[in-house]
Amino acid sequence: MRLGRRLGGRRPEVMMAPLIDVVFLLLIFYAVTTQFVNDQRLRLKLPEARTAEAAGRGAERKPPVITVAADGSVWIEDRQVPDGELERAIAGVVERAPERTVILKGDREADYGVVVRVLDLARAAGATTIQMSAVRPAGEG
Repeated sequence: MRLGRRLGGRRPEVMMAPLIDVVFLLLIFYAVTTQFVNDQRLRLKLPEARTAEAAGRGAERKPPVITVAADGSVWIEDRQVPDGELERAIAGVVERAPERTVILKGDREADYGVVVRVLDLARAAGATTIQMSAVRPAGEG
């Protein structure tokens, strides 16, 4: 048995041009089919806090987000909740929340009374932890 080079045969090689074409086509496919979600419905200006922490530390399942917009409207996740359904909606969210934890985001221009009302409804529904969102001031770590 001879394992050496065959006479007159070509040496095996990898054709790079077709491989590059396939990778390029896959890249184009993913770039075109990917949805870049940029929710413009609700723009918040969160208050600043020097002790603000990075979002989502250590939690496998993120707690639900309750948002109070500048106009006083309340949003749970991506859905605006009418005032009449607010208590029931917050109770449902708290019940399904991991470790009964919710995140409360309030626009810095929002009415303080609305934020306190939402906080009170979440506590009354049994939320054990309510995380308040804030951003670090510009120029700080």
